[in-house]
Amino acid sequence: MYSYNTDTHDQQLDAILRFLFEYQSQSEKQFAYQPVKTLFEQLELSAMYQLFALIHEQLPRKARLLFAAEDYRGKQALVLEVMQHIRERV
Repeated sequence: MYSYNTDTHDQQLDAILRFLFEYQSQSEKQFAYQPVKTLFEQLELSAMYQLFALIHEQLPRKARLLFAAEDYRGKQALVLEVMQHIRERV
């Protein structure tokens, strides 16, 4: 008998969104970067698209247009680039 995966990846998506959009001190961001990056890289395809939709909702109007214009790989690269920038900023 085949069983469906009912894991919705809510905790992983929440951790990634908190890293991207919630205010935390720089030391907290640096500490959280590697675990969050690993979570992001291990997301399944469906969870990744769900994450993209949730990120899209949080963006200002002009940023939404730019984000929407990217393809799957472009969105992945963009999110990783933003995560790295958040970690490195002073």
